[in-house]
Amino acid sequence: MRFMPVDLTTSPRWQAEHLGLPLPDDRDAVSACLPRWQDNIAYEEGDEHVVGRLQAAYPRFCIHPDVRRLCERLFADGAGLPFASEAAAERAVEYVRHAGGTSAVIQEIAGQPCAGVSVSPEEMPLLRQYWQHAGEIVSSRMARDILDGRQVTFSETEARREIRRRVADRHGVPSDCVCLWASGMAAVAAVWRAVRRRSPGQPTCQFGFPYVDSLKIQQRFPGAQAVFLPAGNDRDLEVLRDRFAARSVSAVFCESPANPLLTTPDLDSLHRLCDEHDAVFIVDDTLRACSRRSVLPRCDVVVTSLTKYFSGTGNVLAGALILNPGSSRFRSLKQVVDAGFQETLSDTDADVLEQNSRDLDNRVRKCVRGAQELVARLRAHPAVADVFYPSEEEEEEDDTSRGALFSIVLRDAARVTPAFFDRLEFCKGPNLGTRFSLCCPYTILAHYHELEFAEQCGVSRWLLRFSVGTEPADLLWDRIERALDSATRATGG
Repeated sequence: MRFMPVDLTTSPRWQAEHLGLPLPDDRDAVSACLPRWQDNIAYEEGDEHVVGRLQAAYPRFCIHPDVRRLCERLFADGAGLPFASEAAAERAVEYVRHAGGTSAVIQEIAGQPCAGVSVSPEEMPLLRQYWQHAGEIVSSRMARDILDGRQVTFSETEARREIRRRVADRHGVPSDCVCLWASGMAAVAAVWRAVRRRSPGQPTCQFGFPYVDSLKIQQRFPGAQAVFLPAGNDRDLEVLRDRFAARSVSAVFCESPANPLLTTPDLDSLHRLCDEHDAVFIVDDTLRACSRRSVLPRCDVVVTSLTKYFSGTGNVLAGALILNPGSSRFRSLKQVVDAGFQETLSDTDADVLEQNSRDLDNRVRKCVRGAQELVARLRAHPAVADVFYPSEEEEEEDDTSRGALFSIVLRDAARVTPAFFDRLEFCKGPNLGTRFSLCCPYTILAHYHELEFAEQCGVSRWLLRFSVGTEPADLLWDRIERALDSATRATGG
């Protein structure tokens, strides 16, 4: 008898008994339910009561059960990780050695294009850092192929061509300007390496507070030198001008909008400044929800996570790097990007991604409309102190560029937020862009071991991030309002 998966738009996983269940209800889910505030803290502290119950997790942060089985087969004491290519494995070894490790060695996987890296148990945390930051991982589907004796393939399938066409179409460029990667972070790491090859020895700049691993790549990778301007405002723009005048900067990285505060930097000014100094301008546009109003004309490179809105299902990891053919740096960039490119998105994962993205336009429009309705209601609610969502400037009809992600901070946050979160009838776990709505205590999950640093950058430890799905906005509002009312009463507000 075949069981149908749970529909998370109608039956969200949010209660204590849902701890560890996959989001979505799929063997290859890239998130798992952490239903209570304390579960998220326990997860970050490595509490086995929580970690041991995870049936899935975001693949760069946790090892999927099928990947864990592969590790147990490949490495003594399970001390090692498989990577999507031998070149990725070599970079992982270099990272471990750069961080002071001495035990990392390449381990072939017989008959496969993938390769492993074995380390001593003591140096496993260093290897896990590279796995997380670079995202050049072996997926759960790839792991099963290897375990079952099937060849992992990275071939020029029709599904792969169609994905590139869909991505290229949204940015108005030819398909050969698009490179697909095993994850969004793998695309970020790839362009960072390309910048290093183009301008060796020069620092990069992170403009604005970014998703955690984008910054870690620029700070921790061998040869990394980073200028970090966390506010991403006009004052930081003047600081960047001074940096360019005093010392060359090879590239500027930013997000538009930024995660999790949803601010948008002055892309035009940044682009002009980079043009003046022949620096590469790179924009992560993941939170623009695959909008057809591309930011590519205002930068040299766009990097994006296809795991999120493009897939919409939450059961496959992928990313893309898109080059601007109108950039004065296009020729030099394409040369260094192509020189370092290797297919790492497997055929089995590409097949799933292509199928998931067939309804992209209609699905994303529903999500964005719902998010905008909820944002308007939350801004008027007396229990809500702050709502973070992109501004309405230059918005066009049927535009999805503001995305379906927003963040909030409640009033009397330290007292009310845990109670609200525990009562909220949303799926609760790290991811975004799915057809089912999600909520997570973003700062706890992304910056638990550096909470004071995050707060110094304006990101509250009590911040909650919402990703709105395709459910009716009235249904979602009822769930939010019930949780707010219940939490306020329970905490004496």
